[in-house]
Amino acid sequence: MTAIAQLVGAFVPRWLLWAAVFAAGGAIGAQLVAWAKNAELATVRETHATEQADAERDARAALQAAQARGDEITHQLQTANRAAMLVQEKLDEQIRQATTGRRCLDGAALRLLDSAPGIARAGVPEAAREPAAAHAASATADPALDGIEDASAAAADTDVALWARAAAGQYAECVRRFDALIDWHDPTIKRP
Repeated sequence: MTAIAQLVGAFVPRWLLWAAVFAAGGAIGAQLVAWAKNAELATVRETHATEQADAERDARAALQAAQARGDEITHQLQTANRAAMLVQEKLDEQIRQATTGRRCLDGAALRLLDSAPGIARAGVPEAAREPAAAHAASATADPALDGIEDASAAAADTDVALWARAAAGQYAECVRRFDALIDWHDPTIKRP
């Protein structure tokens, strides 16, 4: 035995020496475990940060792709709507040339149509309506119009034809919009 061991053995009880060795070993072991856990935790944090960055990059790429696809579909929809509007304008002109402007529906029929759900005369252009003076003159000249309370409220055949064309145009635009939405959500869906 060394001199230090003899000196320590003379003044320090053995159990205290073992307790100190055990405590020092526990502290060293705890420190090693802490370093290992800290290293493992750092690895987990780094992995999580990398996965989060990858997920954010993928989400950003998906959003940009969706926005690009939406922009493309919006452009196609606007182009189709402009083309349809040109066709509708030509049809309106042809309707005005093909119709006579004769009175087709009187005020009572128009009021009934106005009260029907989903139908409104809002789509009938005011410029296509006969002026009130023309209605008044035709009311006195046409015996079939006698007894109508509001002779100035009437729709001519031109109005009805333009309204029907406008309703068909609105329906076609709704179809184009729904098709664009379907294309944006799932371009693989086949439509008739």
